Amino acid sequence: MIPALRVLLASWICLQCPAGYSQSAADWRGAWVADVGGVRHVLYLVLRDGQLGGTYCTECNDPANLAFVDDGSLNADLLQFTLYHTSANGTQTMTAAAARIADKTLAMTRTLAGGMSDTLDFHRVPAPPPAAAPPARPPAPPRTLAAAAETLSVDTVAGLWLSGNGTNKQYFIFKRHKSGLRGLVCGPCDNPLAFAPLDNIRLEDTTLHFDIVHEDNGFGFAEHGPFRNLTQARIAMNEMLLSTVASYEPDAPPFEMTLLGPVQFRP
Repeated sequence: MIPALRVLLASWICLQCPAGYSQSAADWRGAWVADVGGVRHVLYLVLRDGQLGGTYCTECNDPANLAFVDDGSLNADLLQFTLYHTSANGTQTMTAAAARIADKTLAMTRTLAGGMSDTLDFHRVPAPPPAAAPPARPPAPPRTLAAAAETLSVDTVAGLWLSGNGTNKQYFIFKRHKSGLRGLVCGPCDNPLAFAPLDNIRLEDTTLHFDIVHEDNGFGFAEHGPFRNLTQARIAMNEMLLSTVASYEPDAPPFEMTLLGPVQFRP
């Protein structure tokens, strides 16, 4: 076949493809919102190396409303997964879900109790112009805990931890998931661009390790793309002291933050 004709034929075939047909992980990952009846639903997908994770919530500063995305698979234009929700008493419910993207809308259909189903139409929130990095500050004195760091367990970590005040207060939520923990940090929690799932959570004696996952936001995203803040923390007397660095510059001076908690969430 003549090369020029081959190019024209390939272009015609692509134009005939259904919407979403050759979608990549980049088309799915990150934050999606659906505003229904005055309630904001936020779906945040983490899709990398064939592994699917993420979070789904309404009134996302309340741990009782947080569910986790897991057990997923992406086949052509169809994403299938399970939403896991754990109540305050430890009861876990699972909801099967499937999603497709067409015309910049992600339609998620959930299979509900009794064989019923519903569909939510999510969209992206336009990203603001890249924010300037905060000005460099002189190194602050190292922070210390008020007492010796505790040996950690799921029970000592699970719950809501808070930092700051006002509209930019940070909500760190850790919840039981399967045999361990997963979570979410947000603030303000009605803005999906201020969301980051907490993943890869590990407890090692007195040290808590976890990743703060940035799929479409955060300082450094514009230059480096999706990244993680590699974080470790210790806990004593309702105080969590964490230290974190971006995965794209692991040798940079760490950023430290003190959280207070855990606030146990309502049933």
